[in-house]
Amino acid sequence: MAVDCDVFVFDFDGVLARGGAPRPLGVGMLKAALELGVVYVYSGRPREDLGVVLEVLEEAGVARGSLAGILLRAGSAGELEAKRGHLEIILRREGCVGEVHDDNEEALWLAWEVAAPRALVLHGDDWCRALRGRSLLEGYCRG
Repeated sequence: MAVDCDVFVFDFDGVLARGGAPRPLGVGMLKAALELGVVYVYSGRPREDLGVVLEVLEEAGVARGSLAGILLRAGSAGELEAKRGHLEIILRREGCVGEVHDDNEEALWLAWEVAAPRALVLHGDDWCRALRGRSLLEGYCRG
């Protein structure tokens, strides 16, 4: 388990944005994570949507240069297949994954299988909760 790992991974749709607008809870947690370590954004969105992702992050006050990476789906891979590949890339680059934040419970359990992070954090409309482990950002969660 990645107890001392300072690498955070945030899903874009459902955690950082919904309907093209930033989500305050997820964005607040991402900004806090930037103060603690390395942050990646991943998504099942196609690479062609990078401009949309960057616009929403900019609107939320998150500079692209503050992130270690934005990983989007290539080719015909499905969401979970793409996220598995993204996590494998992050694991190779960083050596560990500390926390994964997603609104898809299946994606979180996949993250456990791939990288065994310290915490799996499920996000809802205005809440989040750790499904496994303990998040360094748990003070932000309200449910």
